[in-house]
Amino acid sequence: MKLLKATAAFTLMGLLTACGSTSKPATMADINNYSGSFAEHRSYALNLMEAAKLGGAKDVKLKDGDSVIDLSGSNASFGFIDSLASGGSLLTAGLSGLAGGLLTPDSDAQFNQAIALVDITNLPKSADVDAYARKEFLNKLGVFLTATIGVEETDFKINTWANRKDDHWSVTEPNGKYGKVYTSSSTHDICNTMLNDKLEEASSYNEDFDKAANLEWQKERFGEACGIRTSPILVGDIVDSNKLPWLEEGRKYIVVTSKFGTSISQNILADAVIPVDGLYMYYTTNGANVGKLKDTAYPYIQAPHGKEMYFIKP
Repeated sequence: MKLLKATAAFTLMGLLTACGSTSKPATMADINNYSGSFAEHRSYALNLMEAAKLGGAKDVKLKDGDSVIDLSGSNASFGFIDSLASGGSLLTAGLSGLAGGLLTPDSDAQFNQAIALVDITNLPKSADVDAYARKEFLNKLGVFLTATIGVEETDFKINTWANRKDDHWSVTEPNGKYGKVYTSSSTHDICNTMLNDKLEEASSYNEDFDKAANLEWQKERFGEACGIRTSPILVGDIVDSNKLPWLEEGRKYIVVTSKFGTSISQNILADAVIPVDGLYMYYTTNGANVGKLKDTAYPYIQAPHGKEMYFIKP
């Protein structure tokens, strides 16, 4: 799946500069259970966005003449389908029209979002749930990042920090709302190439794009590494299979969300397979149109193990 228009690929500069604050440790007793249940009249994608408390998304109803390719027998119009990245397309007038509904002021759905469902079933009641959930969220992103660029699964580091003025290369604040995962110095050559490829791609979309300024901005935040930067990392409610029926029954998961930016093209990320359970990447049409064709751009959620989720009304 391609993110076809990166005219606002670097709007994350603004998103990642707001001040943060350190959270107080939260035990299991401090965490709320999600109060809603699965809404059968909404897509799986929209149910997930609701559980993550990310507002602004909506489902569309397929109309006569709309076509969804390669969905036979998968119940996929409101669930999961195999990735269409290798062929085929989701070509619907209805979905292309979804973009306008997302671009409402202050809508969470305006921005690309990472969503993690972190299993806390066996977490001790006295554990700091916030710190645990944020670390697991970043670990999932790290595994995804290393798999995407083809290096060892453990070849990444994590930093979290509480304030944008902190030295984000050395500060580790367990409850810090800022965070990033980045690869080791051994990936310098491949990451430098991928960063330059990303900037070339962005400049091809926008003739006014300042490659030199963005290269400086990127290297300040990611150095010579491949990385994903998140802000803010928000720990939400506990969900289970009552709200998200694909989850294992009897287990409890806490929802963690964050806007994200990357040092590599998000086209590369969106084309990769998420190799870890519980990580979902929501791609919007605001600034980076999503879809096989520019004229049929639509938002979607990249799900684990080569699956994708769409905002199609069941």
